[in-house]
Amino acid sequence: MIMEREIFNLQLSVEATSAYILMCSLQEKGKILTDETISPYWQGTDEQLKTALIELKERNIIQENTSSEKPRYVIKKQCDWSK
Repeated sequence: MIMEREIFNLQLSVEATSAYILMCSLQEKGKILTDETISPYWQGTDEQLKTALIELKERNIIQENTSSEKPRYVIKKQCDWSK
């Protein structure tokens, strides 16, 4: 997954932008995006991460797949994002 530079033009919070960059990096390394794989690398509080993920979901940048035991996040294509 290559990080889309458009993320910087969406005027997201610093936390949401940081979470997106972190998630792209983890996905590039072959990690499955779950709360458990993201949180060890997150430098803020758990509440800040939760809020950032909600913001990303609201803007249709990520999608939460709850069909498995542990919810997984999928980074959506830029063309699907809400501006």
